[in-house]
Amino acid sequence: MEEPIIQAIVDLFVPLLMKLGFSESVSRLFSVLLTVALLFVLYYLCKYLYNRWKNQQTANDLAPFWEYPDIQKARQYFIPTQLQNIAPNREEEEPGDSKPYVAKEKMIPFFLHKVFNDKEKSRKYHLVLAGSGMGKTTFMLNLYVRYHSFWSWHPKKFKIRLFPFRDKRILEEIKTIGKEDALNTILLLDAFDEDVHLLQLHNNTELTESERFRKRLDEVMEAVQDFRRVIITSRTQYFPEIEDKHYELKIPRHDGGGYHKLGILYISPFDQKEVKQYLRKKYGIVRFWNWKQKRKALQIITLQIINRSPNLMVRPMLLSYIDLLVTSKKEFHNTYEIYETLVEKWLDRETIRQPEAKQNQFKKDLLQFSRLVALELYYKGSTSLDRQAAIDIAPKHQLQLKNYEMTGKSLLTRDGNGNWKFAHKSILEYFIAKEALENEAFVGTIDWTGWDMAEKFFNEVFFGKLGLEMVFVEGGSFDMGSNKMDREKPIHKVTVPSFSMAQYPVTQKQWTAVMGDNPSHFKGENLPVENVSWEDAQKFIEKLNQKTGKKFRLPTEAEWEFAARGGNKSKGYEYAGSNKLEEVGWFDKNSKQQTQEVGLLKPNELDIYDMSGNVWEWCEDDYHENYDNAPDDGSAWIDESRNSSRVLRGGGWSFNSVYCRVAYRDRNSPYSRYSSFGFRLAYSL
Repeated sequence: MEEPIIQAIVDLFVPLLMKLGFSESVSRLFSVLLTVALLFVLYYLCKYLYNRWKNQQTANDLAPFWEYPDIQKARQYFIPTQLQNIAPNREEEEPGDSKPYVAKEKMIPFFLHKVFNDKEKSRKYHLVLAGSGMGKTTFMLNLYVRYHSFWSWHPKKFKIRLFPFRDKRILEEIKTIGKEDALNTILLLDAFDEDVHLLQLHNNTELTESERFRKRLDEVMEAVQDFRRVIITSRTQYFPEIEDKHYELKIPRHDGGGYHKLGILYISPFDQKEVKQYLRKKYGIVRFWNWKQKRKALQIITLQIINRSPNLMVRPMLLSYIDLLVTSKKEFHNTYEIYETLVEKWLDRETIRQPEAKQNQFKKDLLQFSRLVALELYYKGSTSLDRQAAIDIAPKHQLQLKNYEMTGKSLLTRDGNGNWKFAHKSILEYFIAKEALENEAFVGTIDWTGWDMAEKFFNEVFFGKLGLEMVFVEGGSFDMGSNKMDREKPIHKVTVPSFSMAQYPVTQKQWTAVMGDNPSHFKGENLPVENVSWEDAQKFIEKLNQKTGKKFRLPTEAEWEFAARGGNKSKGYEYAGSNKLEEVGWFDKNSKQQTQEVGLLKPNELDIYDMSGNVWEWCEDDYHENYDNAPDDGSAWIDESRNSSRVLRGGGWSFNSVYCRVAYRDRNSPYSRYSSFGFRLAYSL
């Protein structure tokens, strides 16, 4: 059938071309090319019209929760997402042979052909987890569309419904679906992390994070237990302590086999192949006029994002805005800078529509409005504001913005219920991090619970500028002390909980950034700060904690020795990382009679530097003449009066090797300052 039609089209062009003076053979060649081009145009026209119709039909089905632009955006450049059985961050954390087996599968076919197919054995309840911007909502919208698609060859025995948790009425809406209909309905529930009721539970200080999650999950599952299948998406951190385990629900199985379990799946980050597939879809294969943008986009993603901002893990949300990054000349060093550029470009896009005389003020006001909305949402513990609350912000703060200007989709948008929210939660979290970085009073009171990406943004920038690197020290037991000196006796077993230890002693750059001065005798940004007393170190820590909202502290003496010995990876060295002090520490034989830059010699087994030599390091403990009656739990040994000297460990640049042993202990007044006295930070987990 197709061949005669194509031949007829070719024959139609031949006489026309021959009339123009072409030979018959040339005319036939051009006719074939014109026919191919015509079929190509017809194919894309039909595809375009079908997609418009499908988007409108889906928007009608999902109103008022999603609108036509939401569906179009979700489908336009969608790359089939993969799922996996292990959290992506665990792939990075597990070293060597201990890495777990990761099974990956295309996500939509998995649900269409296995989960939604009664002939296949599958769990009734599934939880799809991913980080911010990983395409959870995009996946759910495409799954909904594909289920209804004429081209999808899978059983369509059941209805399918999709609801977002951001709408506080969804449980009431779900309860209106009768039990008989529910038994024949697949239920998709998107963005558990945006559930208003879950966010409100954060104000309940009597419940732990895990208890808050369980309480709300039980309420949801009770309401949806009659549905054929239930798929829930959420950000990973809202489901603590489950990882790749199956989560047992309070819903009994009809076959008497105990209780239903929640199957846990994770959305895989895009790999290089999928990134290239996305860029081909966005910029085209033969569209030569786009090749420069395509090349730069790939360069940004591969060199600047994957290598320098691994936390971003090539999120689909970021790829959807790659054009804005491509037009920037900035080089990105962390995720925060990427979002900073995105926000700047979005504001520019809105500002350019204003009269030139008003552009600067408009941009400032729109940025300030976005900041104020973010703070309002933070204090409410929500992700959206009702219309009137949002409108009231501008006049209250003398911002010259009209209502329609505040609803521009550059930063804020309105959902189907008229509530105002950021286009993506990660943008909201960027503004919270920005406030924490610029407002010391705010960061001193911030609770990062539920704002994990905001905390990552803050840590990237603040600690990146400081150059402060913390090393995780897994808890364990060790024999503390030695028999070489009375002050190191008796050797005793100590069990230390997990904690973090600074990779280097506090440097002069870090001290100056926090305190504003530099007390050191030997000057240099990367030299350890010295000439500081125990009391000085405490003042530094107090101010650092005010600036960060964290709880840094000095290490306990037990933590210090455990880390210096190499923790659970200890090889029994006399010094921190070696039996040859010159390999790991600066002392009287190699220091040239001054401190040296941190990190120049070999680290110890935990990748921690300079724990032997360079500067003595203050510990939290009061000094005792020996270890008789010392605590065995890794805690600081503190006298009630605190009148005694404080512990110093590690030796210094002007001391001989004896003082640099991992077991050696010394002391001094908490007010004493010398050019060989410094410290490093610790952090409880």
